[in-house]
Amino acid sequence: MPRVLVIAYYFPPMGLSGVQRVAKFVKYLPHYGWQPTVLTVWPGKYFAYDEALLHEVETAGVEIVRTSSLDPLRLLARRPTRLEMPSEVLRRYWMRLSGWLFVPDNKIGWLLPALRAGEKLLRMRPFDAIFASSPPPTALLIGARLQQKSHLPLVVDYRDDWLGNPRQFFPTGWHRRLHAKLERYVLHRASCVITINATLAQQLGARLPRGKRTPIVIPHGFDPEDFENHPASSSNSKERLRLLYAGVFYDAQQPDDFLRGLAQWLHHQPEARRHVEAIFVGLFPPHVPQCITQLGLGDVVRLEGYRSHPETIAALKTADVLWMTVGEQPGAASISTSKLFEYIGTRKPILALVPEGEARTVLEAYGAAYLTSPHDVSAIAQALARIYADWKTQRLPQGKAEVVRRYDRRLLAGQLAEVLTMVCQRNATRHAASVAHSE
Repeated sequence: MPRVLVIAYYFPPMGLSGVQRVAKFVKYLPHYGWQPTVLTVWPGKYFAYDEALLHEVETAGVEIVRTSSLDPLRLLARRPTRLEMPSEVLRRYWMRLSGWLFVPDNKIGWLLPALRAGEKLLRMRPFDAIFASSPPPTALLIGARLQQKSHLPLVVDYRDDWLGNPRQFFPTGWHRRLHAKLERYVLHRASCVITINATLAQQLGARLPRGKRTPIVIPHGFDPEDFENHPASSSNSKERLRLLYAGVFYDAQQPDDFLRGLAQWLHHQPEARRHVEAIFVGLFPPHVPQCITQLGLGDVVRLEGYRSHPETIAALKTADVLWMTVGEQPGAASISTSKLFEYIGTRKPILALVPEGEARTVLEAYGAAYLTSPHDVSAIAQALARIYADWKTQRLPQGKAEVVRRYDRRLLAGQLAEVLTMVCQRNATRHAASVAHSE
């Protein structure tokens, strides 16, 4: 069985959406004949931990090699410690400070420990390919350095853009040029680039060195096994319409306009108040409880805090409508959050506060979405009124099965296995041609 060295900073027992893609890839790659070894960090100070996800990966027989890291948060806690969600002001301040101090990101302290561990692994056993997933971009640098030493084919995975990420801060032109230089080094060493949607693929394609192949799109997805132990509840069977958000709020993705729209709708349709509840499962900024109180929604909105992945899936299955937001900001058109695809796995209706772009395109194809712009409070209120009317008359839509199937994590892992096999075959062909030429 061919082996792939997987480089991922964010990996269980860390929680939240950033760990899902790689965790599910390595869970299912053995089904397609690839044995992964994951190179990651020891747990430290982080916003959420999920032992259930770690158990799932370990049960699949995946080897996990952990290293130390000198990034700032880990210097504050040697053992797994939960970090409170900061205010948006504090988060932006830290992002800007990190932009000044750390290139390419504040995980650069992982570079040397990961390189030492990676080189040791490559000496100990034969690997056939290297796979590195970003963010953080430091993981891509590690992959490129190990590729340079081993000459194995490297596949780099962009979950977010590097230079074009709206959440990336470049303090000066010098900083941006340095980031661009580091990315060119990575792309030069990469045998293949994969990313999550067509917009990102186009942006990355424009920056690829001459002669490199077009990036391949492997989208985010959902794991059908996650839903098997939580059968779908029958919609419209409860006395209250249950609206649910699962995940974390940060940057332009905030709940404020949804809450304002909810308050506006209930002001115009007060009789609906006793028939609706809005539940938040996950992490939310410190200002949210005060916002709920100020809008008079204390009897309607419930904050449940972070839950493990199985508990979150169970919550999704008991909801009537799931809602999400992608705030308006530069680069928002390229955002297609992993949350969206787990929502799609339920086939339930989705209230989506999203701009034109990748997320809206997926939702339009899904066929069970109520779409508004992210910050139009009146439009959000009107969408909630339509949802409520459809719920009362048992006309809530269901997602199209043929669209849902596209995002099955098992199939997506198969696509990654095909990419790994392809780059290995190309590498073998180049090696054979080089030998023949030298003879």
